[in-house]
Amino acid sequence: MPDGALAQPDAMTLRLSATGGEGDLRGLVRLLRQGWRWLLAGGIGGIALAICALWLVTPAYTAAMVIGPTARVGSAAMGARVPMLSGRDSAAMAEPGAGDESLSDFARYLELFGSGPVAEQLASDSRLLQALFPERWDVETQRWRPPSGMVPAVKRALLALVGRQDWLEPDGERVARALRDRLVIDMLRSGPMRRITLRHSDRATALDLLGRVAAATDAHLRAEAARRSAAQIAHIKDRLGAVTVAEHRQALSDLLLDQERVAMMIGVELPFAADTIQPPAAAALPDWPNPAAVVPLAGMAGLIAACFGLSVCHALREGHAGEAAR
Repeated sequence: MPDGALAQPDAMTLRLSATGGEGDLRGLVRLLRQGWRWLLAGGIGGIALAICALWLVTPAYTAAMVIGPTARVGSAAMGARVPMLSGRDSAAMAEPGAGDESLSDFARYLELFGSGPVAEQLASDSRLLQALFPERWDVETQRWRPPSGMVPAVKRALLALVGRQDWLEPDGERVARALRDRLVIDMLRSGPMRRITLRHSDRATALDLLGRVAAATDAHLRAEAARRSAAQIAHIKDRLGAVTVAEHRQALSDLLLDQERVAMMIGVELPFAADTIQPPAAAALPDWPNPAAVVPLAGMAGLIAACFGLSVCHALREGHAGEAAR
């Protein structure tokens, strides 16, 4: 053997191993050509299933709005609620701690959007509950009812086996769960603005729901800020009545002026935590699910499934033939 020659060239090359004088890729192409009827049936079957699913699924409208943090400067801004460097620099000490401990009103807004105490508040509105859970509301009797159908019936039976029952009248927790399933919050261009979308089968209901959730979240944060400010003002006034040192009374008076300014700015009829950059809007026609995307993907999935089935059947036949030859 010459120096430098390889003893097993096939093991060191990218050449496909031959089986019966035919490469693996060529054999696969040949197999697919022979089973073209199965491939055609798989593609047509996938498209047919997609069409049936589109007829069964209720189309939905997607309502979207764009929000951002409340502006402090500019002609359309609310202005700074917390006074900076006034009095004895008391406002600078309003929120002590490390920088990563601070939490903005906008961050609270995003966290509470449609959840927690906001969901509890929304649950007190019967019209909103009927829009969120139309399958549970009986229009004729004006009462809540269990959903009809085989799947809900099986679920109730399974719950009954373990001594539990399905819920009837929705509460705050159910509202929060329903909104969490419907709401999507996306970041816009890595900036502070967010796009919030909500899907519903009725366009007007989708727009109304999104606007009401946004308004309820902002109102909750405003009420919480007003409560804190009122408590601080009451505490400062109480201390002023007990302090007699002139210097201490001056410091408390400066704090009182700052807090009264904060309370005044909280009461301004402007967005408190989030500005609406684009109000809720939705297309005139349903946009979910999208048939132009679902049908081709379903046909491709059917082709892939048929190709896999042909490969499995061919492998099984080859295995049986090899065992029979032995």
